[in-house]
Amino acid sequence: MNGEDMFKKIMSGEDQSILGDIARSGLALLSKGYEKAVTMRNSKFDAHKGVEKVSVPVISVGNITAGGTGKTPMVRLICDILGQKGFHPTVLSRGYRAKDNSQNIIISKHGSILVEPEESGDEAWLLAKVLPKSSVIIGRKRVDSAHIAIDELGADYLVMDDGFQHRALYRDKDIVLIDASNPFGYEHVLPRGLLREPLHGLERASIIVLTKVDQVDPGMVSALKKRLAKIIPQKPVYETVHKPCAVYTLDEWANGAEGSPVGTHNDLPIMAVSGIGNPQSFTKTLEGCGYNVVHTMGFGDHHDFTDDDIVDIWTQAFAHKAQAIMITEKDAVKLSQLHTIEDLKMPVFVLSIGIEFLSGKQEFIENLEI
Repeated sequence: MNGEDMFKKIMSGEDQSILGDIARSGLALLSKGYEKAVTMRNSKFDAHKGVEKVSVPVISVGNITAGGTGKTPMVRLICDILGQKGFHPTVLSRGYRAKDNSQNIIISKHGSILVEPEESGDEAWLLAKVLPKSSVIIGRKRVDSAHIAIDELGADYLVMDDGFQHRALYRDKDIVLIDASNPFGYEHVLPRGLLREPLHGLERASIIVLTKVDQVDPGMVSALKKRLAKIIPQKPVYETVHKPCAVYTLDEWANGAEGSPVGTHNDLPIMAVSGIGNPQSFTKTLEGCGYNVVHTMGFGDHHDFTDDDIVDIWTQAFAHKAQAIMITEKDAVKLSQLHTIEDLKMPVFVLSIGIEFLSGKQEFIENLEI
């Protein structure tokens, strides 16, 4: 069990040991200070201090908890929708885990990738790869990125990736994604829980999108929607699932080749390997596609894979008699850079995942209009 898993067991209350109780008490004290600081910061922005509005519409995609909720496929969907309408969107990414995100760097220009993954961070580079007509810029100062996008790239729409808490840039629409399997991060703000801010922050949202609703009981989804109706009445709430789109070999994915239909190679025992916030979610997705997952090997979110990790992956695959490895696109960004991946001597497949609305997609598209 890695440190991230142990931390989540403490936050969730699953760890009922004395040390777990002590840890939760200490984290609760730290949470009070964090919540106070976040509240003061939000008060400044609520008063419109330090907020800049630019000359083109801005759509923010974010969440209220730390961890993955499906922002990357949602940003991709929105850019595709805008492109179909004749717009030229640019994605503004913070560039998490980039070599240096203190500078504003153009990662791709109208679909042409200009830098290597280590310079951009995995999520920004993945967006650049899957958006053949859009541009991507990283940098902590989103306002500066916005001006570069407009002045140098001719952007007529901006899409902020992970932008809900980055409030210095005015946004016309705030889309908040909520993971139905763990919607409110154990009901506490960081570090006692996973909430980035108190739940009343959802009042700023224009649209709520529930993700992974197929991974929980329908009664839980209904209860979640009722709770949201009390917190933010009259705000539209949509239900979505993560829909697998295609399967690639790692070489096919890296070289931009066409993939195979989902379910291809499901005759092989698969080991799921991922460096994402919720590895079990990836496993459930694979099993839903008919794959026989014999083992799940999870690394920390945004994990930087090393040659030693490849050895560990091979050891676990051998121990569980797996005949193939399945990874996420985000992890493919980094694993495709390691020459030692070829030493596994077994197929490495990449599952491409999009986001699908169970209903109301046309209404969602209309709500995007500014």
